[in-house]
Amino acid sequence: MQTDRMKVLLYLKKSGLDRSGQAPIMGRITYGRTIAQFSCKLSCAPNLWNARESRLNGKSREAVATNGKLEHLLLSAQSAYQTLCERGVVFTATDIKELLQGSMQSQIIFLERYDRMLEEMKQ
Repeated sequence: MQTDRMKVLLYLKKSGLDRSGQAPIMGRITYGRTIAQFSCKLSCAPNLWNARESRLNGKSREAVATNGKLEHLLLSAQSAYQTLCERGVVFTATDIKELLQGSMQSQIIFLERYDRMLEEMKQ
């Protein structure tokens, strides 16, 4: 099965500032010709955001903590993509997002148990 490239873009939604002046950090997954957008559940001051690197500038406690969470999010997205690729089924960017956010967790657990059962039957 040929797989397309999966890309995750993080951006700041400057139009949605809250009362404290923080803007939410959003994510966009692109896979093939499909796109899925999601909230990272993180926010930061717009003046700290570096759009080119999709990270916060500086070494402040807030910047280091938020950058760590963003890195963990990107690794989780890559892991979700790899899991779907291993299944060998056709999927979209929305499927990657749902797996990333955990809405398909129960289905994946069932499939893992089913795979184990098949392995046991082969033995």
